[in-house]
Amino acid sequence: MPLDHRRVRGPEESQPPEVWAAAGGAGEEEDGEGDAAPRDPCALRPLFARAGLLSQAEGSAYVELGGGTKVLCAAWGPREAAEPGLPAGGGGWLLCEFRRAPFAGRGARWRPGSVTEREAEREAAAALREALEPAVRLARYPRARLAVSALLLQDGGSALAAAISAAALALADAGVEMYDLAVGCALCRSPGPTAPWMLQPGEPEERRAVARLTVALLPALNQVSVVLGGGQGSSPDAWAQALRLGLDGCHRLYPVLRQSLLRAAQRRDAAAATTA
Repeated sequence: MPLDHRRVRGPEESQPPEVWAAAGGAGEEEDGEGDAAPRDPCALRPLFARAGLLSQAEGSAYVELGGGTKVLCAAWGPREAAEPGLPAGGGGWLLCEFRRAPFAGRGARWRPGSVTEREAEREAAAALREALEPAVRLARYPRARLAVSALLLQDGGSALAAAISAAALALADAGVEMYDLAVGCALCRSPGPTAPWMLQPGEPEERRAVARLTVALLPALNQVSVVLGGGQGSSPDAWAQALRLGLDGCHRLYPVLRQSLLRAAQRRDAAAATTA
C-alpha cells in the first residue's frame, strides 16, 4: 500500500495505554466533572516523559500527563541563519512553533484554522520561546538558528507547561548546549474566596478557573525563566503563594525529566555499540 505523505508521521514507538491502569483511572475525571472525587491541590498528576522518539528530528521528546495531556516536540539545529534580524551581539536565534492538532480538545472551542486558533498558537509559541531562551546557551551558536516545534496531540489541561518541559527535553536530546532543563508547571484557582490554588489542573478545572498561572524554572540554577498568569479575585499574597507552589512543583518534576533524558542517552549508546 502506498504511503500517504500528507499525514505527519508519528513516533516509531508508542506507550501502551496500560501504563495508566495503575493511576486509578485519572483520565475519567474529564467525562464526569461533577462525579470526580476532589484531589489534593498540591498533588502532581502522573507524568510520563520519553526523549529520542523521532528519527526524522535531531532531538525529540514526548510528555504525557495523567488526565489526557499529550505533547510531542521536535528540535533541529544549529543551522546557519541567513534571515535578517538576528539578535544583537552575534548570538544564536531560537525559533519556536506551537501547533494544536484539530482533534486535541473536547468539543469545538474554535474552528480549525480560524483567527482565534492562530492567535492562540502564536501566543503559546511566544511563551515557549520566552521560557526556553534563558536555558539555552545561545552565545555558543553565533549567527545560527535553533528550531523547536511542539504539537499538542491532546489537551487535558496544563498544556503550555507540558510543552515547555517537552521542548526543553527535545533541545537537550538534540545535543544543544544548555544551562539547565526548563521545567514547566501550571496552576489555577476556582471561584470562591477560600478556593485553593491547584497544581497541574485538568481541562475541566481550567475551564472553571478565575485565575491561572504558568511558571518555568531552571531547577539546578534555581532561576525562574518565565511567569505567565492572569485572572481576578486573588490578593498579592495569594499570587505569591501560588508562585511558591508552582516552583515546588517544578522541583518535584525535575528528576523525572532528567531520568528520561539519561535513559535516551543510554539507548543511543547501546544502539551505537551494537552497530559498531
